[in-house]
Amino acid sequence: MSQWDLELLAASLRRQSDDLSMYAGFLINSLSQALPPHLVGVERKAGLFGRVKDGAPVLAVSIALGGRRFILRRQGVGHRAAASIAHESGGIVLRTDEVTMDAWSRELAAALARYAEQDAAAAQALARLTLPGSTT
Repeated sequence: MSQWDLELLAASLRRQSDDLSMYAGFLINSLSQALPPHLVGVERKAGLFGRVKDGAPVLAVSIALGGRRFILRRQGVGHRAAASIAHESGGIVLRTDEVTMDAWSRELAAALARYAEQDAAAAQALARLTLPGSTT
């Protein structure tokens, strides 16, 4: 059993999910401290001629952990985000399940807790998420 309060972590992950740009910023800032850069991805709205600026609105964010990729994607600015979990093996997507935001948050929280049990930096970042006053 994990030492993490998964309910608290899942609630923290869900907190800003209605505004994908804000939520993606939260995920990127929080999780990029805990995970190697290649595990956290973001897709931004392309501008004229397909160029993407750093401040462009976020259309999708993904976190790859343990053979699964947790994805939040929206069709455009102002649309609600859809949550999905892709099951991968060797970089190939075997299937993708559309899930509720609650299920997505719970599954991601459990995967993050498992990852944190093996990585000290991830453990510290998760402590900051679940214990707001924590400086560990």
